[in-house]
Amino acid sequence: MTNGVEFGLLGPIDVRVAGRSVPVRSPKCRVLLATLLLEPGRLVSVGRLTEAIWDARQPDNPRRAAQLNVTRLRALLDEAGAPPLIATGSDGYLIEVGTDLVDLGRFRQWLVAADRAARRSDLDGESTALRAALRQWRGDPLSDVPSELLHRESVPGLREERVRTLERRIDVDLRLGRHAELVEELRGLTARDRLRERLWLQLVTALHRAGRRAEALDAYHEGCRHLAEELGLDPGEELQRLHAQVLGGTPTAPAEAVSLPPVPRQLPPEVSGFAGRAAEVERLHSLLGSLLDSRDLRPAGTPGVLVLSGTAGVGKTALALHWSRRVAEHFPDGQLWVNLRGYDGRATVTPEHALTLFLRALGLPATQIPADLDGQTGLYRSLMDGRRMLVVLDNAGDAEQVRPLLPGGTGCFVLVTSRSELSALVVTEGARAVRLDPFTAPQARQMLGSRLGQRRIDAEPEAVGRIVDACGRLPLALAIVAARAAARPAFPLAALDRQLADAGGGLDRFASPDAAVDVRAVFSWSYRTLSAPAARLFRRLGLHPTPELSAPAAATLVRADPPRIRVLLDELAAAHLVSEYTPDRFVVHDLLHAYAAELTAEQDTPRLRSASQRRLVDWLTRSALRARPLLQPSESEVTVPGPPRDVTPLAFSGDRQAREWYETERHNLIAAVELAQSRNFDSLCWRLAYATWVHLHLTRAWGDLIRTHRAGLCAAERTGDRVGQAHMLSGIGTAYRSTRQTALAVQTHQQALEIFREVDDPAGIATVLSNLGAAYRDAGEHYRSLRCSRQAYALERAHGEAGNMSISLYQIALTLTVAGRPAEALPVITESLEILRSLGHRRGEARALQAAATAHGQLGRHGAAIDHYRQAAEIYRDLDDRWYQAGTLHRLGDALRTAGRHQDGQAVWRQALAVYEELGAPDAAALRAKLRE
Repeated sequence: MTNGVEFGLLGPIDVRVAGRSVPVRSPKCRVLLATLLLEPGRLVSVGRLTEAIWDARQPDNPRRAAQLNVTRLRALLDEAGAPPLIATGSDGYLIEVGTDLVDLGRFRQWLVAADRAARRSDLDGESTALRAALRQWRGDPLSDVPSELLHRESVPGLREERVRTLERRIDVDLRLGRHAELVEELRGLTARDRLRERLWLQLVTALHRAGRRAEALDAYHEGCRHLAEELGLDPGEELQRLHAQVLGGTPTAPAEAVSLPPVPRQLPPEVSGFAGRAAEVERLHSLLGSLLDSRDLRPAGTPGVLVLSGTAGVGKTALALHWSRRVAEHFPDGQLWVNLRGYDGRATVTPEHALTLFLRALGLPATQIPADLDGQTGLYRSLMDGRRMLVVLDNAGDAEQVRPLLPGGTGCFVLVTSRSELSALVVTEGARAVRLDPFTAPQARQMLGSRLGQRRIDAEPEAVGRIVDACGRLPLALAIVAARAAARPAFPLAALDRQLADAGGGLDRFASPDAAVDVRAVFSWSYRTLSAPAARLFRRLGLHPTPELSAPAAATLVRADPPRIRVLLDELAAAHLVSEYTPDRFVVHDLLHAYAAELTAEQDTPRLRSASQRRLVDWLTRSALRARPLLQPSESEVTVPGPPRDVTPLAFSGDRQAREWYETERHNLIAAVELAQSRNFDSLCWRLAYATWVHLHLTRAWGDLIRTHRAGLCAAERTGDRVGQAHMLSGIGTAYRSTRQTALAVQTHQQALEIFREVDDPAGIATVLSNLGAAYRDAGEHYRSLRCSRQAYALERAHGEAGNMSISLYQIALTLTVAGRPAEALPVITESLEILRSLGHRRGEARALQAAATAHGQLGRHGAAIDHYRQAAEIYRDLDDRWYQAGTLHRLGDALRTAGRHQDGQAVWRQALAVYEELGAPDAAALRAKLRE
């Protein structure tokens, strides 16, 4: 980075501003800076800072002393030309800098890249990433930082991270056959660290594989001597086993296996007492065999699909689970299962959400999962291609919900259960259909016998017959009756028969699409064991709009501090009422979530429930408003009225952290907008929709963008909030424009503009004028486009809004370029670029570089175009934004080809194609065609 700030911890403290070294001569300032940089974006308490600086020798007024050193450090950075980075919190300070601007952060990012390569079994890529990680080190960490605390608590762990990374890189290089070139490096490492047994193991391995048997034995004995003399230890089992192999002359195996993501095994536990479906199980076995063995029964290149349909309560899920467990061994690459909730009275699971769950189960982190359905589907099918997997889609509502979840490979098999026959899948996907009917009388008796014991059934055959008839031979009704009978083993079945007869033959008291009577009782047993605070938290989880939430969100629901909420969540996890699927993120099973909602409705007052949900929406809104400007360089006057009360909004260190949070919380943010509308939290509703706009826009989630903004518009209209209405119309207009509904976009932006002018909101007027200018450009009305964008720029300049000015300048330059006036566009985009660099907004800088590249290309300045595209691609790579990086590489390849550098262009296209294919992007097909041509 040449125009911003970079920091180094992995060696002496290193500060660079615009490429120039900035010495930090004060020892106390070095300690202060290091302590903050070890936790970028996180508040470090004054107590922690003073302990790090002075240890036991505390000054008379530690807080004042810490403030003085913060002031000195701020002055040093300001004098060097750095932007304000150190923020003051309630009880401490934080440094607002992205992890990619600290060498320790880059080191760990390269380790993540190495992990990704390992999951792909890409040894070359893993080695390259590990070498890049190690290049971040300049020496011993914090070597010029005089802090006993940091050298006691932080430095040893950092040293161990480096050594483990080095050992891992050597292991990978050994697997790549680079043993000969590793020998001298390992000799040096073992000379410096004589007690690291792993290094001796690697040295002996390298020497043995290089055919230097005698030297390998000498190295083994030298390592054993150091371990014995200095630690009193014998060599470990692995080193001894290697010694035996060297003596025997046998080749060694790779030092360490490649780490692969776990094989998903998502089939739920089977219901006990399953019976009565032997014929149906055999039929499913037969269909599976025919679909897998006979390619004539399905189109080439498609998976086998079987639809199991039937009425509610007929036992589709129980049969699907029973059968799936018996055929799981035929699918060694795993089994995926999702309840699509097509017919249980709750919001259905969208294909996007289901694909997110599947992609996570296949080992993909949330930050690599595309936001749009096409991207998710493509990536899912790419990952499933060549695998042999069973996919169970339970309780589907319609064919459109299922289609995106069908894998592309022929080795996969999909079982769908639904109340609908899903005939569209039979027609278009070649699915086979099986209809499941209620039990026959013998099957019903068999099922009751499996749960109550055959002796009890045989003892009262007439009563059993009447019970079966009263239940209509419906498996769910029979299961509920069996559960009640099993709970009263001393009662005759005739008593149960009389209860059913007294109810007039109705099944209302038993019929439930999810067997809630049984489930509720089982859940209650776990709930009653909880402490009062944990029980209160569990009930409040039912107020969360989705079953998935973070620890801070849970804390907001009950107004608990972080240490306390951790204790309560651990108690719920121990009772199997929540599951922590990734650090500090929890999921509540759908049925448990519904049960928690019942409990809070029964036991908590309406006022308390409303206050908890309002707090949650307030927290999400304030956090999202903090994240928004990190993804778009615009100043916004939209805030939540009043100071935060009972909520602690999140702080974000940069673009990447903000983007990852938005992606992780995506479904919660959308659901929270709709919750706010339904609960009449109108002021928060439109503000939360506004705050999520930039993420939904960047990820091209136009349907979600329109959905949230329409909800926000309704809320703003309900209270007569004209500013809110205008912002929502503006957001909807950008979605219309992005989906090529240009006339609607112009009309909607004009409505927003009228309202902003009515309320005399200059910032809002400028924003809408800029957006309206873009819509006019799409419509080919370049004069109107330039007029709107220039009016927006003039307003923003008058109010000193640099970020907004950069956007308007960018829009002006785009219009000039589209209008065939690139020479006029270049100075405009250059001005925009200068503003963005002064703000340190990397994403905006990348977009401006792309615009400049386009203008240079039109002028025939191919070298400049190539240089600008390359700079933009590097920024997107640094931000780990794979989608935009791939698109920029695609354009860079085009520019290289135009310049006559065909081989270079093809090489860059291949880089772009690799990313497209990894992400499942639809652009991959077009780029493959280019490469073929």
